[in-house]
Amino acid sequence: MNKIIKIGFLFPYSSIHPNMSNDIMDGFYAALPAAYHQYYQFYPEFVDQGGSESVKAAINKLRLFHHVDVLSGFLSYKLLPEILPSDSGKFPLCFFFDMGEYLPPLYPLPNNWFFNSFQFWQLEYALGNWAQKRFGGKGAMLMSVYDAGYHIHSSFWQGAILAGAKEIDMHIIPYNPNVPDIKSVLQDYLSRIEKSGVDYLHALFCGNEALDFFSAYKQSGLHKKIPLLVTPHMASDVILSKISNIGLQFYSASGWNYQLNTTQNKLFKRQFELFAGRKSTVFAVMGYEMGLALLPVLPQTQKGDIESVISYLKASYIDGPRGKRNFSINHNFEKPAVEIEKISVQTASYSELLVEQGTAMEYNHAVFEDIHNQCASGWKNPYLCV
Repeated sequence: MNKIIKIGFLFPYSSIHPNMSNDIMDGFYAALPAAYHQYYQFYPEFVDQGGSESVKAAINKLRLFHHVDVLSGFLSYKLLPEILPSDSGKFPLCFFFDMGEYLPPLYPLPNNWFFNSFQFWQLEYALGNWAQKRFGGKGAMLMSVYDAGYHIHSSFWQGAILAGAKEIDMHIIPYNPNVPDIKSVLQDYLSRIEKSGVDYLHALFCGNEALDFFSAYKQSGLHKKIPLLVTPHMASDVILSKISNIGLQFYSASGWNYQLNTTQNKLFKRQFELFAGRKSTVFAVMGYEMGLALLPVLPQTQKGDIESVISYLKASYIDGPRGKRNFSINHNFEKPAVEIEKISVQTASYSELLVEQGTAMEYNHAVFEDIHNQCASGWKNPYLCV
């Protein structure tokens, strides 16, 4: 058959990663042999920051007007209770993306719903576990109210607790509409953290607030006294490239490294950069993985045999840039390979040194429910969509 597979794509706004959605779609095509590009077409629908009404309207348009074969794009787990339909059997195949700012939901999803997650919560859990084992004593966390609204800091905390932490100080910078940025308050928070005598500090910021934090941390002199750990986003190329010459060393956890010297990662980079003409990113990785997952079931998708597609996706794994991956929440996500890295930023460049392999959380671990209960903010926009 020559039927074109229509992929409806929820396309959010991100001031932090403007190309995140385009990278996913280009990554998808980069995974396919050129002759197969003609069989897939994306239908992007803008959903602003990914809130309830814009997402529901986009899904209805994609389903009822465009009659897409696959629903995809960025979607927060927090929206699922509002959009999971009672007639889910009439939904097309769903293959969504998230950064892993939330743990997967505790309730089962319909059989035709799949997620490709970057699993930030796993990286944070491994980072907290390693930090407590490495530095001991008492840790502290400093974060924006935005980052505090997700499961990221709770995952770090749980990892540290499992490693023996008895106490972790939490500092959340509240939102103040009269203050344009956090520069004016950071030094006060850092001074309090220094006086509290902690043994390590974990910072959780994104976008410009991450840049402001790095500058304040250096100016405070804490870089000579308290080891710093940062979120995977704060250790990403988009942030590190903007703090050159700052002269800092800190630690983070990585779920995918551009320099990873595996056959699959080298193949991915070559294919993506040849297709898209730009450097590959973690979002391109996720789109590429989707292409690897859906290509083998193209004939079944063209025939409308969605049950066969679902059975395949539940039972199979792909071997891609991040190693072995699967996409069915109900059948346990494959645990990611986590690397703890020491990052040095100086002399107009930065370097990443592998320190240790991190320990990921067991899927459906007993702490899942604790972490869900600790988050009361209910942010519905996907992480970085601000």
